[in-house]
Amino acid sequence: MEGMKQHHAAKWLALLGLLVMACGGLFYAVSIRHGGWGLIGAGAGLFIVLLAALVARDAVGVFFAKRSARLGLGSGVAIIAAVALVMFLGALGARHHVRWDLSQGAAHTLSPQTIKVLKGLKAPVKAYAFFKDTQAGRPQAEEELGKYAYASRLFTYRFVNPDQEPGLAKAMKVRNYGTVVLVGGGREEQVQLPEEQELTNALIRMGKKGKKRIYFLTGHGEPSLDGVGKEDFTTLRKALEGMNYEVKSLMLVTSDQVPPDAAVVVMAGPKKPMLPQEMERLSAYWDKGGSVLLLLDPGSDGGLGAWLKAKGVELGNDLVIDQASRLAGLSPLAPLASEYGFHDITKMMSGTFCFFPQARSVTLVTTLPEGIKGEELVKTSPASWATDYGSFLSWYKTQMDKLKQNQGQQVPIELKPNQGDRKGPISLGAALNKEGKAAQGKERPEGSSRLVVIGDADFANNEFLDLAGNHDLALNSVSWLAADDDLVAIRAKARKNQPLLLQPVQERLLFWIPLVAWPLVLAVVGIVVIIRRRRGR
Repeated sequence: MEGMKQHHAAKWLALLGLLVMACGGLFYAVSIRHGGWGLIGAGAGLFIVLLAALVARDAVGVFFAKRSARLGLGSGVAIIAAVALVMFLGALGARHHVRWDLSQGAAHTLSPQTIKVLKGLKAPVKAYAFFKDTQAGRPQAEEELGKYAYASRLFTYRFVNPDQEPGLAKAMKVRNYGTVVLVGGGREEQVQLPEEQELTNALIRMGKKGKKRIYFLTGHGEPSLDGVGKEDFTTLRKALEGMNYEVKSLMLVTSDQVPPDAAVVVMAGPKKPMLPQEMERLSAYWDKGGSVLLLLDPGSDGGLGAWLKAKGVELGNDLVIDQASRLAGLSPLAPLASEYGFHDITKMMSGTFCFFPQARSVTLVTTLPEGIKGEELVKTSPASWATDYGSFLSWYKTQMDKLKQNQGQQVPIELKPNQGDRKGPISLGAALNKEGKAAQGKERPEGSSRLVVIGDADFANNEFLDLAGNHDLALNSVSWLAADDDLVAIRAKARKNQPLLLQPVQERLLFWIPLVAWPLVLAVVGIVVIIRRRRGR
């Protein structure tokens, strides 16, 4: 009697062990970050099953002595092994699945910058997406967040219906449907448009304790940071602010020095030269370890030509013309840059193009000053050449006068290199850095100065910033100058709808093969198999 009770208890103990094993295995399969607890549960269940077998070892021995039991055990083991294999493959696929993006331009793949930011996460980040269950745009947001979660296990997300969980929406100060709130490291960031660039910028802001300040010099005819004109830099300012920089204007003539909190000083498109006292203040800032970005159009160097020559950068008093730009539908006066130097700013830009409307050459001298290292950043195509800027303006004015004399008749202006012009490739930009002494608590050595010079300011204005690789070149230059080397990468591009256009023959094939021919083949094969089986009986 006592043995019967013991066997009955062992039976229930074994069932409990099997249940714990199943729950542990299921938790391991679905959990991403805490799978270890599932393994512990499965191990505990196995221990309980073994304990039950030990308690009822006499009954177990008698049971396995039977031939039917041994056959059943073999079948059971085979079934369990098959189920375990399926579960293992499912868990493996859930944890280590691989995606292949075959879309045009890899439209469904995160940009290198986003991958870089996700790999640099030091704490878990969870995204709360506040959408209605049937709200428009939810599938696209879920697809976008899924790509982030796929790229990093530290990034997770959850969709919340604000109507069903108003308390959570109120706690996170969510006022509009479609808002995504990123939470991590004790900080929160809201994103109103859950697209890649906005999400990545929010992650960047979460990872920065404070905002670095970028100062744009004014007072020399530079375009506005707030204007809506094509030549203004409003788009560039907004892009920098999205990367957690604070952008300000600086009139250096009314300040006794460059502000100590300046991460980068930018001079973009000056029409008039700097005053001597301004030059002294800018030079003092750079000598103490400052970073300067100069975007200088042809015909105006802002009075910085001699200062740059002393640093090893030579500004050409020329205009670069490139016939290859015609292939992109642009004027030859907007040279196309297709070659890049192996520098942190441009080493990831291979395969992209930049366009520089009315650019001048920027080259490094053969022997750089002691302690300064430099690299030419961008070069034009071999179809380009550099011609004297003043001579070109005189020649162009003559051509326009001829057009007026012809009473508006269209006479094509032929652009071709003159004798003495320098043939391409032509360098349009350069980067310098001067290493200083290491100092404790500093992002870079004391006195370590950085300088980027590009022979065109228009490439970064409202009209051309988002053209081809201009966006990456401009923002990478600022990030490198600000010592944010982890932000130097290729950024997300705007999505483009690419409809699938089929020829009439392709349309017919797409209809007949999958909808008619293939089902017909399967039906014929099935009939043949049935007839052969009946004849064989």
